[in-house]
Amino acid sequence: MKNLTFSSHYARSVLYGLEKAGGYSDELLRNNGIDPEFINSPRARVPTEQFIRLFRLVWGKLDDEFMGRTNQPCRVGHFHLMGSLVVHSDNLEEVIRQSIRCYRLFSDDIVIELDTSGEDVELSITHRHPELDPDNFLVEWLLLVWHRLVGWLIGRKIVLSHATFQHELPGHFDEYRFVFPCQCFFNRDRNSLFFSRNYLDMPVTRTPAELDDFISQSPRKMLIWTDEDDSLTTRVRQILESVEDERLPTQEQMAGQLHMTAYTLSRKLKAEGSSYQKIKDNLRRDQAVIMLTRQNLTVSEISSQLGFAEPGAFSRAFKHWTGLSPLAYRKQDQ
Repeated sequence: MKNLTFSSHYARSVLYGLEKAGGYSDELLRNNGIDPEFINSPRARVPTEQFIRLFRLVWGKLDDEFMGRTNQPCRVGHFHLMGSLVVHSDNLEEVIRQSIRCYRLFSDDIVIELDTSGEDVELSITHRHPELDPDNFLVEWLLLVWHRLVGWLIGRKIVLSHATFQHELPGHFDEYRFVFPCQCFFNRDRNSLFFSRNYLDMPVTRTPAELDDFISQSPRKMLIWTDEDDSLTTRVRQILESVEDERLPTQEQMAGQLHMTAYTLSRKLKAEGSSYQKIKDNLRRDQAVIMLTRQNLTVSEISSQLGFAEPGAFSRAFKHWTGLSPLAYRKQDQ
């Protein structure tokens, strides 16, 4: 985790409200230990500590947790106030519903909703004035924050079954495998995260003192998030990532490595809102994005390395995952 970096796209997005307010300068960044070169270069990666300082700088200068992307600021401290209330909740569902009530008081622009009527739970965020959030950063950030905070409160990494977004597939899509590690769909009606309803009854395990520490380190624990992840979904993904053969193991072979039956593996993954096929698809998607954008490989070579029988099958799968053909995705990234 010590080498973790973040796309300069996100750094520029954090600065958007400060620039709009006329408070940005390279000198300000340097005085706060942030290298402007990391911000201004389109493909640059921002080191973790500088990225955290950037968030804190903008929050402090604007006194706005929404970073200048709503009609009225959400003063710094609102998030802590909400957390201090919901940490006393009995379970995750109560946490989310209490949080939604808080945000109704905090802002007229941001609408957060919980829908438990479907097979998966849907947590959605709507910006009533999307023109104030032109690159959709605030919506993405709030979805990330809610996902990670509520998971932290119950001591579990909540596995997402999928996510939907109202905007088009963005140029920084390859970052989504870290931000939203699931299958993502664009040009949809709502900005939503979907996860198993089994999480709703899980009890809050954190204390008010732990919450205070979590907030005092913000946004560190929302950005650096993998150490406490003990989900079976992540264990399976890590095993698959270590496979050197082009052909990934079958579900039966994976179950054997985990010392359980294929049925048990399937049942436990389903309880986390996942499946073995979903994990394999997400891994192949992420590997394909990296190969297309950062390696000088042909579509045929990528298809072969990912274990597809022929390039056409890979192209169809990639379009299903991202909404674009491999060539169109590569052209968009250039």
